Amino acid sequence: MIKWVKLSIGLSLLFLVVACSKNSGGVEPSKTGDTAGKREVVAITLMPPSWDGLKWRDDHPIIEYINKKFDVKLKIMWTDGATYKDKLNVLAASGNLPDSYRVEPENFVAWQKEGAFLDLEPLLPNYPTLSATYPDETWDLLNPKGNRYGMPMGTTPIRDSYQIREDWLENVGIPMPKEDSFTVDDFYKIIKAFGTADPNKSGKKDTLGFSISNDLGNSTQLKAAFGLANGWQLVDGKLISAYEQPKEMKDYLGFLHKLYAEDLLDKDFINKVGLNVYGDFQAGRLGIYTSYSAALRSDSEKLRSIQPSAKLVQLPPPIGPSGLRGNPTKIIGDNKIVINGTIDKDKQARILEIYDWWASDEGTSIMLNGFEDSHYKKNADGNYEVLPLTETDLPRLMTNFFFARGGLNHSAFIYTDPTLIDFDKAYLANNEKYPYPNAAAGIQALSPAYQEKWKNLDIKFRETQLKIIIGKEPMDSLEAAISEWKTTGGDQITKEINEAYQTYK
Repeated sequence: MIKWVKLSIGLSLLFLVVACSKNSGGVEPSKTGDTAGKREVVAITLMPPSWDGLKWRDDHPIIEYINKKFDVKLKIMWTDGATYKDKLNVLAASGNLPDSYRVEPENFVAWQKEGAFLDLEPLLPNYPTLSATYPDETWDLLNPKGNRYGMPMGTTPIRDSYQIREDWLENVGIPMPKEDSFTVDDFYKIIKAFGTADPNKSGKKDTLGFSISNDLGNSTQLKAAFGLANGWQLVDGKLISAYEQPKEMKDYLGFLHKLYAEDLLDKDFINKVGLNVYGDFQAGRLGIYTSYSAALRSDSEKLRSIQPSAKLVQLPPPIGPSGLRGNPTKIIGDNKIVINGTIDKDKQARILEIYDWWASDEGTSIMLNGFEDSHYKKNADGNYEVLPLTETDLPRLMTNFFFARGGLNHSAFIYTDPTLIDFDKAYLANNEKYPYPNAAAGIQALSPAYQEKWKNLDIKFRETQLKIIIGKEPMDSLEAAISEWKTTGGDQITKEINEAYQTYK
């Protein structure tokens, strides 16, 4: 039985020399294949999104290795993540799409009908490593039966959970919640103590009981507890939106309004985005936040620099009045990596060879860790040590931004302490006990009305939610908001999403 995870705050985060582990597998660059150097060199373009301006240089050692191994000349078209979709649409309109790229659900479905993508279904038996890297349901998502026009993206569906300051619990005299009995009432008591009982022992009123962002971030577990859909929920064979659940919505908003009225919810939350709330957590003003295991470690270090006694641990999602609970859950496979269907077959085959290798133990290791003696080294005692070139070359970049084999822990480097690998596994195992999926994830983008109207409908409805939370509108105003949502596009969206569900389920 997996125990609920607690991290010892004394663990160092900078594991430069650690024990050898069976995580991503360290390998030396393999000898190139039998065909390497014997085929015509083929130019290939890949287009990954890039965040924070990070990218590889053109003569990056991994690019050079792939070029030699597969007789290609690889060009990576790094594209700003925030404008990636717009850039892709411009390239599509001009007929200049790259050889392989990432595509979101709406374009994936629309463009497959136009022959934009290579159908991988008849070819995958020739690439068994790639074929086996994801389960069938993720390959099949949003594909017509008998076709597979793209490779799934994503590795961790339930990555995040609440984390809590255990030292604050100790300071206010509340024991660590028990997983099987932790309710929203218990959650409220913790929030109240964090907001009123001087949990950091500063002698000042300088802590927040709880905080959310102005898009209601950091409250997903509360939505689950009160029975709200995570976007969409399947009820008697029909998908319904959370905006069609008045009772559950009132319970959820009522809880947040109570916190606000009692000065336990950050009074300035309505002006904060997620990064602002996270900043309060990292600065030691907030004691509960939703995040992932590697962030727990790095944030623990930051908190210890502020308060040496800080202890940050994983917290189970609270149980709601009807016994429901859940952690934020993403779908795997709605975004795809595709191969251009209009390029010549030799180029298509060469790209598939690369992805098949990338999904292998060797490929995964190189694309995550880099090369032995350049990016890491094995010491005489059998332990691995990261080398400075890793932070210059960033071998992991394409794995993080573009493609990775299924189930990969992106923090499990060859030089990572094995105890941390085990910690991450246990953390995820705890999360996965409480899935809270969006039943229409991926499918909702296939509704034309959703594409046209959802953003404005969502903003309008959230205005009412926020006003109810801060007491500017009564709870009864929710009924009018639901009616307006339905008549101004919600009903049409629901109809179209259900039609798409029947096609792609």
